[in-house]
Amino acid sequence: MRKRINIILGGIIAILSGCNTPKKVVQENQIMALYGVPYATYEIEGKVVNKKNQPKKATPIIIKGYRNQIIGDTIYTNNKGEFATTASAFPTQEINIVVTDPQTKQPLDSTQYPVTYTTDQKGRGFYRGTCKIKTEFKIK
Repeated sequence: MRKRINIILGGIIAILSGCNTPKKVVQENQIMALYGVPYATYEIEGKVVNKKNQPKKATPIIIKGYRNQIIGDTIYTNNKGEFATTASAFPTQEINIVVTDPQTKQPLDSTQYPVTYTTDQKGRGFYRGTCKIKTEFKIK
C-alpha cells in the first residue's frame, strides 16, 4: 500500500514539475512557483606527482562540493599522473579535491578551491554556470 501511495505522489510531483510559468507577472504581488534544483558544471583537471616530479599513476581522486558531498565518481590518474573530469552538481562556494592512497584508500592530500563560475547567469533558469579548476599535487 505504501509503495502505491509513493508511486501516485511521485507521479503528481512529476506532472506538477513540468509546469511552466509565464515570464511576466500579470498581477502585482503574485506568487510564482518554480520547480527544479539549481546546478552548475565543474570541469576539473590536474596532475599528481611525487617529490621527484615523477607522475603518480592510478591514484584515486575524489571531488567534493556542496556540504562536502562527493561530485561524480572517483577518478584515477593516467600513466602521466593526469586526471580530468566534468560533472554537474549543486552549486557551491568551494570545491575540495582529495588525493587518496591507492592501497589504503586513505587521504594523502586535499585542497579546497573557491569557486568562480565563468558562464553568464542571466536568463539561464536554474543553471549557475561553469567552474574550471586546474591543479597539481606533489605527494610522497
